[in-house]
Amino acid sequence: MQMNNQRLDRQQLAPFFEQWEAMREEIEAGYANKNRKVVPLMEHAINNFEKLLAFGGKELNERSGKQLYILLPLNGEERLDFIKKKITSHYAFVQLDALYTETKKKAARLAIQKR
Repeated sequence: MQMNNQRLDRQQLAPFFEQWEAMREEIEAGYANKNRKVVPLMEHAINNFEKLLAFGGKELNERSGKQLYILLPLNGEERLDFIKKKITSHYAFVQLDALYTETKKKAARLAIQKR
């Protein structure tokens, strides 16, 4: 893969993760109580995640010839699609939580590699 010269700065990415953490418990409680009002919160969290991916930039995957988000974890596109399609399911929350966690780890790893 061709690496983007943009340095992924932890401080610049922090607001995206902080916003997720601020709504994570409320979303989890909403699913636990089968509260349909959780859907707008999930939509907001998904939008925040997509902004995070866009902020991280894209790079060319030489195998596929496609531009892919640098921060997107393994099978991220498929998982994000599942989350959007099954947004009323608790499993959508579980997947989104995992994507945020994996993205945070990947961002930290990339920041170290680019020093």
